Amino acid sequence: MSSPSYPDHLLTLDEWVALPDHENHHVEVCEGVLVVAPAPGAAHDHAEMVLAMQLDRELPDDLCVLGGVEVLVSENPLTVRVPDVIVVDRALVDADPDRAPIAEVRLVVEITVPGTARTDRVTKFSEYAEAGVPQYWIVDLDGPPVVAVFTLDDGWYRYDGEHTGTTALKAAGHDITLELPGLAPAPVKPAEPSPR
Repeated sequence: MSSPSYPDHLLTLDEWVALPDHENHHVEVCEGVLVVAPAPGAAHDHAEMVLAMQLDRELPDDLCVLGGVEVLVSENPLTVRVPDVIVVDRALVDADPDRAPIAEVRLVVEITVPGTARTDRVTKFSEYAEAGVPQYWIVDLDGPPVVAVFTLDDGWYRYDGEHTGTTALKAAGHDITLELPGLAPAPVKPAEPSPR
């Protein structure tokens, strides 16, 4: 039985691009170090899709909402993140780059799952702030969906509160309404007992 092969040095962008597909894992690079996690699962994927569709419906046509897109945070040392949802200008989508430059990202949303909370709340929080991303949202699905909202203020994120239910927010400079309960799959109703 052969053992997996791991890089013995910090990855470059060319090496990252040459990696094989990794459909069953969530793979990123942090300061040249390959970071591999299990795929997040169906509940996470549902929330990502619903949130992206809600944002897309609410935002003007000159903005695009993307999910699962590589974002180049830094080339040296290499940091590539794959946020759950980002908002960018339509011009970037029309240009169709291989990955979104962090300077072009107006909003990043990460949906936490077991094993990613510390990365989302500490590591990515500081990376996105230092890179100048204007807004960062962290969605927690442990219970009724909650979104923590952060806005860049003088080089660091200001906490703008946690929101649940149907909530009015600003996203990429625009007023929007999110239906956060829609991020969680509808509860399965117990089957009615059959009459005897």
